[in-house]
Amino acid sequence: MQYKKNLGQHFLKDQNIVDKLVRHINPSKYDEVIEIGPGDGVMTKSIINKVKKMILIEKDYDLIDNLKSKFS
Repeated sequence: MQYKKNLGQHFLKDQNIVDKLVRHINPSKYDEVIEIGPGDGVMTKSIINKVKKMILIEKDYDLIDNLKSKFS
């Protein structure tokens, strides 16, 4: 996957960091979460099944189909 510098993209790759963030967020089945800039969905994958509802907002059209196929 190529980063688009004009969009200021940085993709989270380290699963240890993702796990720490998710523990800090402490999502519950009652939460509704909005993720802005989910990229390739690394954080999304770790949260989506723990919450009531999750909305993804992605500006990069090249990433949207991939996200739809993973999470729809």
